[in-house]
Amino acid sequence: MAVGLAIGVLPLWGVHWLLVLAICVPLRLDAGVAYLAANISLPIFAPFITFAEVEVGARMLHGAWVSLTPSEVKNLALGTVAMEVALGTAVVSVASALTGGALTYGLVSLRKRS
Repeated sequence: MAVGLAIGVLPLWGVHWLLVLAICVPLRLDAGVAYLAANISLPIFAPFITFAEVEVGARMLHGAWVSLTPSEVKNLALGTVAMEVALGTAVVSVASALTGGALTYGLVSLRKRS
């Protein structure tokens, strides 16, 4: 679950299945479960995930949230946005993997007890 969530938030749409296989097969993890979790980036959710990554990256790089007024969007530098997305993706990916993995572990542990 954690591997799938970490891969699912990456803005590399279309190659999630290959990434899941590349990681899960050598580690003998359940690729089906990981791919199911990687589908967190369905088209309905992907814009919100990407927006969160940009915001987290901007907050870490500049100490402030991104202001997205129409005039400021026109003046955004591609290099700056790319850095914000890269940093934000790293943070959001690790956070989602840790959170989702811990929740899954806890739920499975509870289920085994009963």
